[in-house]
Amino acid sequence: MRLFHVSLLERWSKGRRHLCSAVGQLTTCRELTPEMKHQLERKWQNKLGDCRFDPADTVKPKRYVLAMFPYPSGSLHMGHVRVYTISDAMARFYRLNGANVLHPMGWDAFGLPAENAAMQRRIPADTWTQRNIGEMRKQLEMLAFSFDWEREFATCQPEYYRWTQQLFLMLYRDGLAYQREALVNWDPVDETVLADEQVDDNGCSWRSGAKVEKKVLRQWFVKTTRFAKPLLEGLSDPGLEDWKDIIKLQRHWIGECEGYAFELPLVGEHKMKSIAVWTSDPVELERALFIAIHPTNLLNTAKQSDCLLENVTVQNPFTGDVLPVIVTEAVTFPEGCDTYLAVGSESNRQIATKSGLKLKENTPSPASTGEEIVRKAVEQGIGGHPVSSKLRDWLISRQRFWGTPIPIIHCPSCGPVPVPEQDLPVRLPTDSVGVPLAQNEQWLRAACPTCHRADCRRESDTMDTFVDSSWYFLRFLDAHNRREMFDSALAHRLMPVDLYVGGKEHAVLHLYYARFVAHYLHGKGLLPTPEPFKRLLVQGMVMGRSYRVASNGKYIPPAEVQLVDEKANKAIERATGEPVTMLWEKMSKSKHNGVDPLEVLREHGCDALRLILLADVAPTSHRNWSEATFPGILNWQKRLWLTMYDFREARANIDPSSGAPTPTPEFTEHEHKLWDARNYFTAGATFNYRHSHQLSVGISKMQGLTNAIRRAPPAVVSYGRQYERALAAQIIMLAPMAPHFAAELWEQLATAPHRLDDDASGLRWDGTVFEQRWPEIDEEFPLDLTFKINGAECCILKIPAKRFNLLTHQESLDLALRQEPIVKLIGKRPLRTSDFTLYPSCEAILNVDLDRAAAEEGGEPETKSKKEKKDKKAKKKKSLQVLHVGM
Repeated sequence: MRLFHVSLLERWSKGRRHLCSAVGQLTTCRELTPEMKHQLERKWQNKLGDCRFDPADTVKPKRYVLAMFPYPSGSLHMGHVRVYTISDAMARFYRLNGANVLHPMGWDAFGLPAENAAMQRRIPADTWTQRNIGEMRKQLEMLAFSFDWEREFATCQPEYYRWTQQLFLMLYRDGLAYQREALVNWDPVDETVLADEQVDDNGCSWRSGAKVEKKVLRQWFVKTTRFAKPLLEGLSDPGLEDWKDIIKLQRHWIGECEGYAFELPLVGEHKMKSIAVWTSDPVELERALFIAIHPTNLLNTAKQSDCLLENVTVQNPFTGDVLPVIVTEAVTFPEGCDTYLAVGSESNRQIATKSGLKLKENTPSPASTGEEIVRKAVEQGIGGHPVSSKLRDWLISRQRFWGTPIPIIHCPSCGPVPVPEQDLPVRLPTDSVGVPLAQNEQWLRAACPTCHRADCRRESDTMDTFVDSSWYFLRFLDAHNRREMFDSALAHRLMPVDLYVGGKEHAVLHLYYARFVAHYLHGKGLLPTPEPFKRLLVQGMVMGRSYRVASNGKYIPPAEVQLVDEKANKAIERATGEPVTMLWEKMSKSKHNGVDPLEVLREHGCDALRLILLADVAPTSHRNWSEATFPGILNWQKRLWLTMYDFREARANIDPSSGAPTPTPEFTEHEHKLWDARNYFTAGATFNYRHSHQLSVGISKMQGLTNAIRRAPPAVVSYGRQYERALAAQIIMLAPMAPHFAAELWEQLATAPHRLDDDASGLRWDGTVFEQRWPEIDEEFPLDLTFKINGAECCILKIPAKRFNLLTHQESLDLALRQEPIVKLIGKRPLRTSDFTLYPSCEAILNVDLDRAAAEEGGEPETKSKKEKKDKKAKKKKSLQVLHVGM
């Protein structure tokens, strides 16, 4: 029996002559060295496939894969490399699955670090920032991340912040951006206002570490509280995947929207035009006796307590009454509030009497319902939207010079006037170094767009950088559009983002602000959905080993440490012999535990660095950076290289004239094992790429396939068709994680002499690895339908892939209930509900929920919680019954 076609033999004789020139000297070495890795990475640099998104292609399914864009500090750290390695692996995976992938990159380029660096070096912040962007882009390119660089932008470019200003004006016109006096957090070191979210639990600045002071300043706010309830309800959107703990964080931040906030106007001339009150029952506004404020409230300028404020009263828009204001701590203020709406309780009357306030004897009964009061408030623009008592509007004012200018001109006659859209962007001055906009007289001077007075002044505050990043994912859709922020028709095609990869440190603020903007723009018909990010992949930090002298807490570099017993975490300081505490902590220069990614790249190569970051632990877990974990990946690369070398050598030694030997039973058995291994490990790797995002487990599955391939006897290596298909699947699945290495292995496989596989397998032997399709499961391969009772695994049904992929909930239930072992397990116990989850070409789960009382009588299988209490060894020995279901 001939195992290869004559046409392949003819093709081999031609290919053999040109093998050395096509593949080069890399194939002559059986041992993979670091020098060879660098050589092959240089060879394949810029040849790893087209990574541009094609907006004209509406046939392929779209996939928008987005990694949080970085601040351009000038050098990548391991956290950067990890997040972009994850997003790149997923983007390449989707491309191999036939998707039209958008995987863009840009720069979150405004902010204090650039200001401070520019002032220290006496150069413009723009010069510093652009220099850093150039350096970091080179580093990203060295790591072969497949970004669509044609869509690159930086938020500090006028072409970008012109549209951030446009967004502000949209909010302003809709009554969602406003200015008022506020008691704000002032960072005395960075000399700027901080939002409440940017102050830590110790009252210190999140960036400078300085103790935050309180100041009264006129500031700009965005009325995010108006969207509090939709933002809270949006967290229950069934379209959100893998939000898990992020939902809890967002819910905690927003709070339960159990009441309503109202802005009640102050009577007379005051810096503050209104006072905010919150109540769980709007009808209380018609029964209000007075407003109580905490002594720290801005209205209490005299800093008194337990008194009636003179010359300060509040207009009640719902009754026409004027409400007095009492300073007191004797009331229970709603969480997060320093105001209290006092109604006619006995305790409130006592407070009023103690403060010298004479109240009316009778309080009128409410004439309106809560719904009517809320409606009136909304109509008058004084609140009435459901919100928690603790949530505050977004304070966006910043007092520095490296941020998006707020497009407002202050006119003595007209008040605040929006800059006309045709005059956008309001550009930052480019020639000043370290001068706040409030001190730049030339820049501040402006004419009023309405009355044309010449003695007007620009708004000197810039926007919080979170405003720039609240909508950047939309600009990537249409990065060079000069007519509008983005093309709404394109947004309706491409949004929401399919996979958003980033750090948990942005789980509250950034995601909250981005969700707010998306909800707002969706309400204006510009976006197809209110939620901007369908699926999150929140990666853990890369942790470095730090050493701290136990007696004084001082961090010392590794070179000054002597390890006594590494397993027991015992070490001493070399110079003094003092005990040293060994910790795994977030990498930082101050802790001497940072690792330069470029050093690792220079030593082990780009692909090894990527694989090391992806292996061992899930992307969502913290990664302890230790060279002790390197050998597993480095040896795997060597085994793959050795496998390909031996394969080519075995095929080169075939005599074409003698034909192929007749297959023996042993040969056939090994080929079937390879067929089974290819399908089994492909299903596992696919599941961990596509569904669970457990890329470390995906690597384990691929390593399992490598082991199966290397167990093949010489005859199968020389003549096995299934051997070739398994090797091809191995290389294709490796490509998203190690693109250069996979490209080289594929070329060596494609040009190997005496290849047996033909076009029937769907492989494009004349193309690169990135022109292939993701390996498919053979139709006859049995996939697992796991059957559970009340969450406890009971047995597995093996179903051929052809039938498996067409299973419905009802069909799977009918199929299971026809199996005699399952019927025996269930017995006569009534089935209440069942759940079915199908992961095509991977696995499926059918869980039936039985009546608990009846289940106990019938001897219910152990629940998962019960099984977890058993000894681990007993669990390993326990096996599930496997039932094979035919076609």
